Amino acid sequence: MRIRIVGTPEENNATCVVLGMLLHVREESQFYPNRGNSELGRTYLDAELPSGWTVTEGSAS
Repeated sequence: MRIRIVGTPEENNATCVVLGMLLHVREESQFYPNRGNSELGRTYLDAELPSGWTVTEGSAS
């Protein structure tokens, strides 16, 4: 799956660390600043569920 994270560089870095504890992250992009006078930007993750996880309707196990 492809996940887009939008926030400050610090928020994006922290979120990538947390998601890395939950998901198998295959690739993490660099920080791409938003246009204009914004402190926010985007980071993209290419990730998948950890091995052995299955998802059924309404729950994960």
